[in-house]
Formats: sequence, structure tokens, C-alpha cells
Amino acid sequence: MRAVVAMIVFALGAAGAIAPAQAAETFRDCGECPLMVAVPTGSFMMGSTAEETDREGAPPEEVTRERPRHSVSVNRFSLGVAEVTRDQFDAFVRATGHRAGGPCWVYDRAQGKGIESGVNDWRDPGFPQGGDHPVVCVNWDDAKAYVDWLSQNTGKAYRLASEAEWEYAARAGTTASRYWGDSRSDPACLNANVADRTRAAAHNLVTSDDNIFQCTDGHIFTALVGRFQANAFGLHDMIGNVFEWTEDCYHDSYNGAPTNGSAWVAGDCSFRVARGGSWSNQPRFVRSAYRLRDPASLRSYILGFRVARTD
Repeated sequence: MRAVVAMIVFALGAAGAIAPAQAAETFRDCGECPLMVAVPTGSFMMGSTAEETDREGAPPEEVTRERPRHSVSVNRFSLGVAEVTRDQFDAFVRATGHRAGGPCWVYDRAQGKGIESGVNDWRDPGFPQGGDHPVVCVNWDDAKAYVDWLSQNTGKAYRLASEAEWEYAARAGTTASRYWGDSRSDPACLNANVADRTRAAAHNLVTSDDNIFQCTDGHIFTALVGRFQANAFGLHDMIGNVFEWTEDCYHDSYNGAPTNGSAWVAGDCSFRVARGGSWSNQPRFVRSAYRLRDPASLRSYILGFRVARTD
């Protein structure tokens, strides 16, 4: 049974921001299901501007990925209010016996970089996590198995979001680099778990503007989901905390991309697209437009997912 838990309200304001006006429900379709929110129908400009990529210091190959900027229309759908948690993923594994083992790329403190580990998995990603932290060390197939299980259990059409749906939901009516604006200082750490002064101090990182956000979010690794401010669609952690798998196969640019919000599933689907940046990433990776190309088989300490549902 669909259980309405709360109400969040949105409407497009004069400056392109979202202002309270029209009610949208949040709900769960089962006791162990993620909390969902309805994302309204709309359109947006997908991709980045030259001003943004110049300011953020994106190299040419990343700039190409985010171009050409193009108009996309998105139909109403529902999206997880937060990323899928360890507890939610654990319920799926216990119910199905799904094997989401290693190897997983983990953060090696001694080397100050990610390394592939055959002994780590989602239960032990190499750093401490609670049950309400986002699950990591899950590949694209693990995420797909989870949404298939939700669909079977609830009779609803659960899935991964398309890239277009993801960016539309992350922007929530905004056009800046991030849904709180272009800032790399205090607003960032109110809105997202990012590579910040906390992480720099713990891992002896260079504290330049290009290397970390110049603020303090209080988290060295992942944070409790929903800990930071939501965007105007009521979605938490769309930027930061962990990267999120999307449905789309990877393409080097948006040439030929769908403009109706659907997933782009033609081409080389051994690589998929992840979005949103993580607690570990430099600011240029932590933007609404940034696209990460990863093998569908990859399991990583900075990579998780959230669920979508066709309404």
C-alpha cells in the first residue's frame, strides 16, 4: 500500500529557482523501501556552459562530455529522497541471497589514493559506516538487481534514473554549477558532503581552491543520508556523499542524445554513467553537469545509487 509520509511543495520562481506553491507527496511503497518524492514534469538545459567549465577548470575531454548543451523535456517521475542505504541494501541481500562481493576499489590512506582490494566489499568499504549511510562498493548490475527486487515486491516500476532525469532533478530549476550556486565555500558544506577542510586535515591534502571546498562539513568519509540540506525538489545528497549510477550507456558527448528524458541505451553499454560527485572528489567533479564514465562492473568506495520509479 502506498503510504504518504510527508508533503513538499514546489513551483518555478521568476529567477528560475523553485519556490513553494504546489504540493508533491513523499511516500514509501513498503516498509523497507526508500522514501520517494514526486519530481514534477518540466524542461531544462542539460550540460554545462563555457563559463562554467572555464571557471571550474574542466579539461578538454570533460568539456566535450558535457556538450552540446541542449534542451530536454522530462515527464513526472519519482526519485529517492536520498541514496540507497546500507540497511536497505542489506534487506535486499538477505531476502534474495544476491552476491555483491569484491573486488572493490578502496581508499588507501598510506598511498593517499584508491586501490583495488579483493577483501573489501559493501559491508566493509575500507572506512566506518552506519546503516543509514549510503551503500558503496556496488556495481551497476547490483543496483539493477536491487530495483528489480523492489519492482517485484511492490508491483511498481522501479528503475535507475536516466541521466537526463538525474540532472533535471539535481538542478531543481537552477542553472549554476551546483544547486546551491557556484560557491566552493560555506554554502557547499551546508548542502553536501564534499572534499573539504575536514577531509584535507585527516588525509594531509593540499588545501587549494581546486583541490577542496573551502569549508567544513565535518565528515571524513560518507555521511548519514539526508544529513545535508535538500534541494528545491526535496532531494538530499544529489551532489556529494557518493556518485550515483544512472541507467544510461556512456557516450563521449551529447550528440544524438534523447531530448525526451529517456535513457540513452544504444552504443557501448559496458560503460555506464554515474553522477553527482562524492565526499572524496575535487570541486570540478562535484557539479550538476559532471559525468563520470565507469565500467558497469566497477565497485568503488565512492559509488552508490538511488532509485527512480515511473509514475
